[in-house]
Amino acid sequence: MKASDFYTREKGNKGVKFPLYTPEGKATKHYLEILSVDSDAFQMAQSELQRDLAAANLEKDKLARFELVREAKNKAAAALVIGWSLEDEFTDSALKELLLEAPQLLDQIDRASSNRALFFVSDSKPSSTGLAVSSNSTKSRKGAKKRSASSSSKSKKQPV
Repeated sequence: MKASDFYTREKGNKGVKFPLYTPEGKATKHYLEILSVDSDAFQMAQSELQRDLAAANLEKDKLARFELVREAKNKAAAALVIGWSLEDEFTDSALKELLLEAPQLLDQIDRASSNRALFFVSDSKPSSTGLAVSSNSTKSRKGAKKRSASSSSKSKKQPV
């Protein structure tokens, strides 16, 4: 067994395409590109989340505390999303709005980003999930809007 056979932080820093569905459960042609919970970006956001939650617990007003907690959770989830195929330009504010307006995405992103198998790719096995991993190439993916050019671009199918 080689060291490269193990899951590594580098693999967690590569994005995978996470398919989007309508509220009725129908598949769409769109996706979010997400990172693993092991990614450097999420690890930093997780530290901030802990601080934000501690600060929110000091808030006496119930509604204000709820809003602070929701905002902290959305901020952590947003750290996992590095791009999308939606028609709107991918920006921090557009992502924040999407997560507020479609809160079901928070749980879906959390489950997918926690599934380490999605980020450990073998080039030879096709995916039955439709999720694909991207390399860290600086070439931009046609049709995908990204936060940075250093994110990924080439798609590879996921293992089953």
